[in-house]
Amino acid sequence: MGAADWWKRLHRRRSETGLYPLLLEYPDDSFEPVGGDYGAAADAASYFTSKWTDEAWPPFEEWPGLAAPAAPVTDIDVCAEALATAVVHDGRARCLALVQVSRGADAPAALSWLGMTNHMTVQELSAVLRSWEDRFGVRVVGLGHGSVYLSVAAPPTEVYQARVLTAEHYLACPDVFYEDPDLDWSTYHEELMKCREWRFWWD
Repeated sequence: MGAADWWKRLHRRRSETGLYPLLLEYPDDSFEPVGGDYGAAADAASYFTSKWTDEAWPPFEEWPGLAAPAAPVTDIDVCAEALATAVVHDGRARCLALVQVSRGADAPAALSWLGMTNHMTVQELSAVLRSWEDRFGVRVVGLGHGSVYLSVAAPPTEVYQARVLTAEHYLACPDVFYEDPDLDWSTYHEELMKCREWRFWWD
């Protein structure tokens, strides 16, 4: 049985076991598991507000608030399993870890993951991920040294909603907009309305 099949089996049993599966890029990834509330006091809206500047993201002159929630267009678990298969098939992850958390958004904070250290704290990252879990059916599928792979079962369906979500993506991970020279910032929101995967990468 391969890593993707193990991930699916363990993901289905996460409520029973209290363990959340993660696909990792390298078997020697080192983490420092911590106890506590995994940054439960952190708040996504407060984080985004703290990062906002007058020129943070066109076309908004001021922080527009969180993007409105969307309804799932596919089963959340099925969407996550499809991404797990793709991540393993593409060679983006090669091993499996189990984290003692009830939801995947808490896993980076529980592991003291350092991939986003140059931009935000891991507690802030988990707060943002929890918010996206609740609003867009996101599930954390895997981690690389500087990457997070998220499945998205409830993508935005309205243009304004998608534009606001684009601003959230930029505030959480501006590197993703600089990594790809062919990425068109003005049409990124259109991609969000179609994508079932979000990948974030921090330098």
